[in-house]
Amino acid sequence: MGGSYGSLAVARSFGRQGIRVSYFSAVRSVAQYCRYVTHHVPWQGPGDLKALDALFAAADRLGMNGWLLLPSGDAEVQFVARNFDALSERFVLVTQDWAALEPLNNKAQLYRLADTLGIDYPRVHVDEVVDRPASEIRFPVVIKPSSTEKSNPLTKAKAWKAESAAEYVEKYALATQYMGKGGFVVQELIPGDGESQFSYAGLWNHGVEVCGLTARRSRQFPAEFGTSPFVETSEQPRVLAEAQALLKAVHYHGLVEVEFKLDARDDRLKLLDVNTRIWAWIGLGAAAGLDFPVLAAAVATATLPTDVKASYGASWVRAVPNALSLLQSLQRTGNLGYAAGRSLSPFAGPAIFAFDDPVPALLELPIQVMRRL
Repeated sequence: MGGSYGSLAVARSFGRQGIRVSYFSAVRSVAQYCRYVTHHVPWQGPGDLKALDALFAAADRLGMNGWLLLPSGDAEVQFVARNFDALSERFVLVTQDWAALEPLNNKAQLYRLADTLGIDYPRVHVDEVVDRPASEIRFPVVIKPSSTEKSNPLTKAKAWKAESAAEYVEKYALATQYMGKGGFVVQELIPGDGESQFSYAGLWNHGVEVCGLTARRSRQFPAEFGTSPFVETSEQPRVLAEAQALLKAVHYHGLVEVEFKLDARDDRLKLLDVNTRIWAWIGLGAAAGLDFPVLAAAVATATLPTDVKASYGASWVRAVPNALSLLQSLQRTGNLGYAAGRSLSPFAGPAIFAFDDPVPALLELPIQVMRRL
C-alpha cells in the first residue's frame, strides 16, 4: 500500500518468487507498472473516510483475503496501525497497532524514549523553550512535524530550516497554524552531508531481531532534507548497537529503518527518525543477502530460515536524483561532494531499472512530469 520505489522493489522480490502482488496507490507511481503487479488498485488513499470499506471490497473482489498486507508510506502505516484489529481479521500483518508504533512515529515521544535509553539526538527546544524569544535560540534550527498524520506544506516538506531569528519567527507561526501547539519540534541542525548519514534496516519478530544491516546514506537530494539517491551497505557497529537497543526496548515487530547522523563536533551519533514501513532503498537488502519482503512473509508464516546474515559492499542508486545531487554539490561547494565517483559506478544496483522489468524505468520521467503538472 502506497510508496513508490520501495514498493517497486517489494513487488519484484515477491514476483520473482512466484508470489502474486496487488498494489494500492492514491497517486501514479512507477510501482504500478511493475510486471509482477497482478492487480493495481487505484483508491482515494488511507485518509478517505471510506478507505477501510474500499480495501475490504477490493479484497473480496480480487480474492485477497488472507494475503500479507505491507504499508509503504507514513499515512498507510497509520491507517494499518489504527485499524489493526479489523485488518488482522482479513489480512496477515507484520506490524503493530498504533499504541505500539506511535512512540516511534511521533518525534516528541521518540526523543523522550531515546532519553530514557541514553541514545543521543539533536538538541530539541521543547514547547516551554520554544516560547522564549528567538534571540535566545542558537541558529540554524530545524522545524519538524511531530507526526505526519496531517497533510500540509510542513509535512510534505518534512522539515523547514530557519537561519535567523526573523525567519524562525515566521516559520514557527506557520508551523503552529498547520500543526497546532505541540504538533512540531524545533531542534538544532547537525552539520554534514552524506559522509555523516547512517541507517539501520531490519526485520524484527516480537522484540527479537530476525536480520539487519547498516548503511551509509552517502548522498542526499535536496541536500538538507531530501531523500537518499545513493546508499551503500557499510558495517557500522555503533549504529547497529543503538538501533537494536531502541527496537528491543519497544519489543518491535516488523520491518523498520532507523536513521542517524554522526555529529562531528562531539563524535556522537544522533537519532533522527524511525520509519516503521517499507523504506525507499529496501531493494538494497537483496543485494546484501537480505531480501526483506520475502523474509517478512516468512516471519508471517513462521517459515523463516535459521541462518540469515548480511554481506557488505553493495550499493543502490536512483540515477536522476543522484545526478541532481552531484550538480547541487558542485553549486554549493565547488566539488561533487561525498562518494561522487562510487555513486556513478556501474556496479551500483539501480533503484528502478531491471532487465526483467524495464517498463518502470521507461515511465519514471513521464510520471514525474505528470505529477508535477
